[in-house]
Amino acid sequence: MKEIDLNCGDYSLVIQKKNDLKKVYIEITNKCNLNCKMCFRRFWNDPLGEMSLEQFKGIFYSLEEFPALETVYLGGIGEPTIHPDFINIVKLVKEAGYRLEFGTNSTQLAKYADSLINYGVDKIMVSIDAPEPAIYRDIRGTDFFGIEDNILAIQKRKKELGRNLPEIGIEVVVMKSNVNLLFGILQLANKLDINHILFSNVMPFSESLTKEIVYDGSIDYEKLVNDLNTVIGKYKVRLEFPKFNLQTERICQFVESKSTVIRWDGEVAPCYRFLHSYTEFIFGRKKEVIAHSFGNVFKEKLSDIWTSKDYEVFRYNVKNAIYPSCTDCSLRNVCDFTKDTEFDCWGDNPSCADCLWARGISKCP
Repeated sequence: MKEIDLNCGDYSLVIQKKNDLKKVYIEITNKCNLNCKMCFRRFWNDPLGEMSLEQFKGIFYSLEEFPALETVYLGGIGEPTIHPDFINIVKLVKEAGYRLEFGTNSTQLAKYADSLINYGVDKIMVSIDAPEPAIYRDIRGTDFFGIEDNILAIQKRKKELGRNLPEIGIEVVVMKSNVNLLFGILQLANKLDINHILFSNVMPFSESLTKEIVYDGSIDYEKLVNDLNTVIGKYKVRLEFPKFNLQTERICQFVESKSTVIRWDGEVAPCYRFLHSYTEFIFGRKKEVIAHSFGNVFKEKLSDIWTSKDYEVFRYNVKNAIYPSCTDCSLRNVCDFTKDTEFDCWGDNPSCADCLWARGISKCP
């Protein structure tokens, strides 16, 4: 069957089934060598694990069924560079001709510099939340200068080998702890020869972290964005900002870019938010996020999962915002549907009705 027919009462809806996946995020491990204070991993009860090289190969070869696939992103809620077969995985992806990106805390970059450059990795996103060593250590729990040295090492090696890739960008989680240091991030980017900075708001996974949010009206975000934009010419850097207040528009980055996320144990989630189970706080309101999978690639073909009725209908509804908005609903503090993501009041499963990523407040690479 190449289409899905839905009976919607007074009308019928036909959704075309297409193997049109363009980007796949693969969490090769959910283990990490750091313990950052705002990370998912501090607030879940999920088991730790990593997929074997053979399991990765099984997933990888199934990607041939997607003619539009362009990008493989090694990432999830873990540090990909600590996987024992990280470089073998990099080699496999690049030799197949895909664009390869990954996110990292940069603790291992210098060690892998030659391999990453020679295999032609396209982009690396490094998490750096503060240019000041003491604040960086408080947030990330590791030495700032070691991170800086690792990035400088790979940039130096690129010049020695006459290569432009990999491009290196910076991801910054904006919090009250570092909002006054963002101009220093631009200066740091200039020092490290980085031309892209992605800012995202902190997503509180504990009640104490709710005190760190800056999208609660506590800052003049328009002035912040304007002031940062006035100096981008000087630093020759592209800045990507989140929203800093609640807006009507809802756009899912994963649906719009035709992306999916594969967890280390093969479960296929529609986005990072549903990759694991944890507690989040939406403007101080507690909510349980329940991991959601549309299938397991170790048991089913990825193409069958991607074109399954449940996943196709989910993507259609999210793309067209056919789901309620709990975040600004007058009943949000008394309604049982706002307590978790299993269902919303329109019967959707999983529920995206409180998603701050769809609102643009949080952003993913």
